[in-house]
Amino acid sequence: MSGPALSHESLAEIPEENLVDRIVGDMMWGREFFHFAGMPSGMKNKQCVPLNSAPGNPKGDIDILFSAPDLPDQAVAFQIKRIKCGINQLRNGTFGKLEESKKLAQQANLLAQTGFWQVYAYVIVVVDAREQNAHQQKSGKLVFTGLSSELRSKLETALSFTTQLFDSRVGFGEMQFVQTMDSAPFTVGTHGLHIRRFAKPATQSHDLTAWVSDVFSRP
Repeated sequence: MSGPALSHESLAEIPEENLVDRIVGDMMWGREFFHFAGMPSGMKNKQCVPLNSAPGNPKGDIDILFSAPDLPDQAVAFQIKRIKCGINQLRNGTFGKLEESKKLAQQANLLAQTGFWQVYAYVIVVVDAREQNAHQQKSGKLVFTGLSSELRSKLETALSFTTQLFDSRVGFGEMQFVQTMDSAPFTVGTHGLHIRRFAKPATQSHDLTAWVSDVFSRP
């Protein structure tokens, strides 16, 4: 199927690190998607924080670490994986990197074992539905659809399985952004967050709290 000429960047092709930075840095989404009832107010964040100097010298890094300046003992760690559904994936009824959700569980469980106050794992599903909707709009109707029912079913099956892999403390959420028209990413489309379960707080150790304070004291 030949597609219409598209003028703007595909939401599905934005690198994961840039995608996360854009969402976290947004004045509204940065709070709506990451700050929940019971969390300290005034939390700041650091992205891509190496874990090798944390107590126990765990491997890897934290995608986003949140902490309020006066409450480092209530640090919230987020691990994130992007699941792509670009133009070709929509054509073929597939996802890109759907299997990454298993790796997400491993990484989030490590953060829970390290002992952060709260730990969340997020999948960010990015859908480029511009071509699909342009073809349907040839009938004269405005269409703003995203995933087909078949793809939604595949996604739900994968995420339901992944939920079973998490440590019982880890919260799990699915964020979804759909680029519905041929406009720049994040300008015309839909977005939302579905929290499948909230994190269970745990008492954070003195050593880990000192490490969090040190992380946020750096420029």
